[in-house]
Amino acid sequence: MQTAPKRLDQKTMREQRSLLHGMNVRGNFHVLSRPSFIARREALTAAYESGAYLKDPERRGQPPANPMSDPSSMDGMMGMMKNQMAMIIPNTLIMSWINAFFSGYVISMVQLHREAAAL
Repeated sequence: MQTAPKRLDQKTMREQRSLLHGMNVRGNFHVLSRPSFIARREALTAAYESGAYLKDPERRGQPPANPMSDPSSMDGMMGMMKNQMAMIIPNTLIMSWINAFFSGYVISMVQLHREAAAL
């Protein structure tokens, strides 16, 4: 029932990997020598500010597109809805089993409390 993941185009993959590279440089600065870290930081900062790694450099600074109008995000939302629909059947079965198992528990406890109060 799950849809196969879509392949990313080269520009989107480059943008994601450049962000991951920046996070790794920042997170592992203690492994690098100070001049090496500073050189890498300056190169990444200059590339990020110029928009070299962006998939759409002309959309720089604009808000993201509406997910309801983007067909790729609509596929993702449809996949989430399919997963939720697939979970309804097992949840219904479990709830009906619990209901059948505990059906007399509340009634019997009420009767026990009435009998104890009568004594």
